[in-house]
Amino acid sequence: MTPISVAPTGGYLTTGEVAIRIGSTSQHVRRLITSGRLAAIDIATGTERPRFRVAATAVADYLRNAEVKPGDGATGTLRIPESVLNSTDTPQPSTEVA
Repeated sequence: MTPISVAPTGGYLTTGEVAIRIGSTSQHVRRLITSGRLAAIDIATGTERPRFRVAATAVADYLRNAEVKPGDGATGTLRIPESVLNSTDTPQPSTEVA
């Protein structure tokens, strides 16, 4: 008997395919996923390295939300994500020596 794959089919993309669509790298796509900015599923089993798959609709949503609108930076207006504004993390002082 041939094993049945549990990997989703149709409408799901690898991180490499997403990277091509958004003009980025696979590593950047993985960072978007782990930060929660891009929805994905992990098809890895056990303790394997994560194997993300992203729905094509999630890519479209990400791009729609990332769209720069008039006044969003072109005029000097700084957009700070809500997640940063609502963060309770305390910044650590820099120990870098010039």
